[in-house]
Amino acid sequence: MGNYATTTSISLLIPNFLKGDTTTVDDHGRAIFDAHITRAESLINSVVSQRYSLPFIVGTTTTNVPPLLRTLAEDIAVYYTMRGTLTQDGKQKNQYLVDFERSISTLGDIGSGKLSLVDTSGAQVPLSVQADLSPPQGPTLLSLQWTYRDWE
Repeated sequence: MGNYATTTSISLLIPNFLKGDTTTVDDHGRAIFDAHITRAESLINSVVSQRYSLPFIVGTTTTNVPPLLRTLAEDIAVYYTMRGTLTQDGKQKNQYLVDFERSISTLGDIGSGKLSLVDTSGAQVPLSVQADLSPPQGPTLLSLQWTYRDWE
């Protein structure tokens, strides 16, 4: 189970992926979800940590996680799951690519400061004391996005 997404939330977004359609029955499917949740959250944290103090989790309380990060983690994890497990006509299924690309774009906006995070009450999450407010130098998340379309 991740900090932003859960195997249950991913199961709801990909109905009938798991045997028995439940995370309690399909250990292999749950492990796939867990691996891709970890990947998605690592990507998100690498961007968000440049502007915000992590972790958002205090103890075991997950209410401190901005809802937008939950959505991004779920969309990215679903895409990674589908890309890594299903094929059709020799190509990876990409029906979730639009949500993934939107998530990567939104994540880029958070990293560049164009979009601020808010908590569950709607209050803006304060920036980290160490936040780098200068424009990004070198490759950005969006400039690296081509690699995800390259496999098509």
